[in-house]
Amino acid sequence: MPFEQYLTIPSVVELESKDKEEAIRELALISCKALDVRKQKAIIDEIMKREESSSTFIGQGIAIPQARGPIKEEFAIVVGRTRDGIKYDAARNALAHVIVLLISQDDADNEKQVQILSDIAAFFKSDYVNNEIMSFGKSVDIKDIIDEMKNGPEEKGRKDTTKKVDNPVITTATVLAREVKASAIMVFADSTRDNDFLDQFKAKPKLIIVTSNKTRFEMIKDKRIAGILQAPSIPTERTGQMKIGTLLALSRNLIGRDDTVVCISGNIRNGHFDTIVTINVSSEYEFFFTSAKNILPPDVEPEVLERIIGLAGEIAVEGREGKPVGTIFVLGDTNSVNAYIRQLIINPFRGYSEAERNIMDPGLDETIKEFAGIDGAFIVTGDGVVLSAGSYLRPQQQSGDETTPLPGGYGARHAAAAGITACTNSLAITISESTGTVTIFKSGIIMMSISKPVMREKGQVQKYL
Repeated sequence: MPFEQYLTIPSVVELESKDKEEAIRELALISCKALDVRKQKAIIDEIMKREESSSTFIGQGIAIPQARGPIKEEFAIVVGRTRDGIKYDAARNALAHVIVLLISQDDADNEKQVQILSDIAAFFKSDYVNNEIMSFGKSVDIKDIIDEMKNGPEEKGRKDTTKKVDNPVITTATVLAREVKASAIMVFADSTRDNDFLDQFKAKPKLIIVTSNKTRFEMIKDKRIAGILQAPSIPTERTGQMKIGTLLALSRNLIGRDDTVVCISGNIRNGHFDTIVTINVSSEYEFFFTSAKNILPPDVEPEVLERIIGLAGEIAVEGREGKPVGTIFVLGDTNSVNAYIRQLIINPFRGYSEAERNIMDPGLDETIKEFAGIDGAFIVTGDGVVLSAGSYLRPQQQSGDETTPLPGGYGARHAAAAGITACTNSLAITISESTGTVTIFKSGIIMMSISKPVMREKGQVQKYL
């Protein structure tokens, strides 16, 4: 992982503190001592100031407090854990069990800092990493965990000579890919819990992995993998998986309009693959190309779209305070979009630095989810900076333009999203308050709708909250 080189202390610190401020102070003092930093109070004060403006709790018992200071290295990271958990001013009174402190140089690159924060969040949210860190009674070294994820855990004193049985679903899919001359095989990897399935694939056709945990595959650096796409952490139906995977693969130019793709999917709860679907992109997803040659507006980065789709899925399932929430994200072409909006409330993002309001920063998740309950839209630049929330959209139809009527059941929120994308070169992602459906608009038409997943078991809901 890119952040590995910045671990000041590789081993996880056993936190003795029982409250948030003391825990942050404890980690900061340990970090400053290791870095030989004398201005400890200034760093601690900046961390607490950041926490006062917005909690850095990112869910799943993890918090990533941060500050800038006079350190020699560009970044410094220290990790602490606590069995009992610490109240961290999080939604639903969630407790923080793992605290990852990031200290950056005063002049550290903002984009690099946001990327490191994103990598840290993905790594520590991994089930494997979380289970290892929360295994109390033994010391934990982060670099050892990273090595195991790269090379696979070793069985001490015994070599496994058991011959592995090929997965019949993958065998069938690879044969089918050759017969239909598929340009890619797309695997929805959350359907299985291990990476042994990779052994059945060859160099061609290209292999695309769609997963909610990119860390799982970025570690192994398998040359057969042409691309790793970030799927929402919320489980979706198979059709929803394929829609998301196809859109994200097109946005990164991993597949093209005239390609055929073989998809392998399955049931997350069962933990194995059970579905093969062949997709002819141009015929199955013709609506992706009806209004524009390119899927994404020119100023929108693919990872920002991935991030917003993931957040939209979480908001659709979680809601806020037990109630469903609907909202809009308008992404890209913000110079044009700003001409068609006015603020319903004082803009809560005004006055903060671009680094503090970049949607790629996992520390912004809770803030976004909190403001999702406000009427109006989020306006987001193509590189992920949130310009405003609570923005009222006032799109105007250009003379001579004809708008495509929306299907029945869509309300004012969807009409506003369609309208703003019709008069600007932006994307709009909506969450329906009544159904939880996530809908993506471009050029005034619906590109994709993803139904809210049905959580049949209470434990499932808790896992993804």
